[in-house]
Amino acid sequence: MPDPVQMQFSQANAYLTELISQFAGIEKRIEGGETVTLNLSDQGRTLSLVVSREHVTESAPPAKSPTGGVSSRLADNHSLVAALTKTFVFDLGQANRNISAADVQRHFTHATRQTRRDEADLIPNVPDPVVKHDGHLWVVAEDCRYVALDGCIITAKRGFKSDLASIPRLFWAVIASFELSLVAPIMHDLIYRCGGQVILPDGEVIPAGKLFSRKDADDVFLELMTRSKVAYWKRNVAYLAVRAFGQSSWQGG
Repeated sequence: MPDPVQMQFSQANAYLTELISQFAGIEKRIEGGETVTLNLSDQGRTLSLVVSREHVTESAPPAKSPTGGVSSRLADNHSLVAALTKTFVFDLGQANRNISAADVQRHFTHATRQTRRDEADLIPNVPDPVVKHDGHLWVVAEDCRYVALDGCIITAKRGFKSDLASIPRLFWAVIASFELSLVAPIMHDLIYRCGGQVILPDGEVIPAGKLFSRKDADDVFLELMTRSKVAYWKRNVAYLAVRAFGQSSWQGG
C-alpha cells in the first residue's frame, strides 16, 4: 500500500503524486496474483522486466515506435493498451528531474522517525543510521557499521556526505518509507562514491584493502533490502535497475 506520509508531501508535486498512485495500482495487481511488465528507460536504453510476487525476470525490450523511442509519459499508463497488456513504462531520467531532493529528504526523514518510534520493528543485523540533512546532503552523524553476510565489515564514517544519487529517484515512490531505511542507499552510495575502494575519511572496510566491483556494491544493496524485508518483487526490480543504469553514478560517472 502507498505510504500515507508520501501521499501528504507529494500533494505539492503532481508528477510524484501520479507516480505513487500508479505504483499503488501496480502493487495491487502484483499482490493480487497478476503478472505485469515494467519497461524502465533512461538515456535511450530500456530494461524490460516481467514481474510477479515471486518472480522478476528480464525480457526483450519493446520495439521502438516510428518516432524513435518508447513513450514514457505517465499518462500513457492509463491507456487501454496498458490495461490490456498490463505493461507500464517509466523514464528514470524523467523521475530524477521531477522528484526533488526535498522530496527525497521528506521521504527518508519520515522513515527515520518511524523506525525510531517503534524500536520493536528494528531488524537484527541491519544498522539504523544516525543522519542529519544539511539542506543539500545527508550527513552521517555517527559511524554506521554493517556486517555483510560474507563477513565483510563496511563502515560509513561520521561526516560522510551522500546525496543518495546512486539509487534512481523513481524507487522512492516504489518502495515506501516504512520498508526502506537509509542504510541500504547510504552503503550503496558510499561504495559507488569511492569507486569500490572504501577508504578514510568517508569509510573503511574490513578486511582492509578489499576492493568492491560495481556488482559487489549492487549486491550489498540487494542484501540490505532483503534483510530489511523489502518485498521480493520490489527489491529485485530496484536491484536490476541499478545493475542496468548505475554505471553513470559509479565513481561519479
